[in-house]
Amino acid sequence: MPYATRSDIEQIYGARHVETLLPLDVDADVAIARAIAAAEAMINPYLRKRYLVPLPVIPGIVQQCAIDIACWQLAPAADRMSEEIEKRAKLRLDFLKDVAAGKADIEELEGYPANGDGSGSIQSASGAAFFVEDRRYPPGGGLL
Repeated sequence: MPYATRSDIEQIYGARHVETLLPLDVDADVAIARAIAAAEAMINPYLRKRYLVPLPVIPGIVQQCAIDIACWQLAPAADRMSEEIEKRAKLRLDFLKDVAAGKADIEELEGYPANGDGSGSIQSASGAAFFVEDRRYPPGGGLL
């Protein structure tokens, strides 16, 4: 499940904002999908320090990080990059650094800790190893 979608970006910043980030000869859907994938690739190493990745749920703050970093990815040219876009991306990356360092928490993910190496495995003091696999049922019950 992606951390954000084109629709998520447009709901916050508007369709016109997305259009201003892209050159006319670029396929917007492809560019946005790649920018969101790049944002996730930047986000996951920070989250992996504290939480099981892939995420079982997408908290709003993670979605907002993905949106702002994706917009920053979409506007690499100086004529398209605004100070505000850069500022938002830096703010989100600083937050992610704080999460990785244990200075900030993402409450919705506190039930999904990962081993610090991001492997999803935990070893007890007695030497028994436990491996976390994808859940078949979401937290709180119900079907997927």
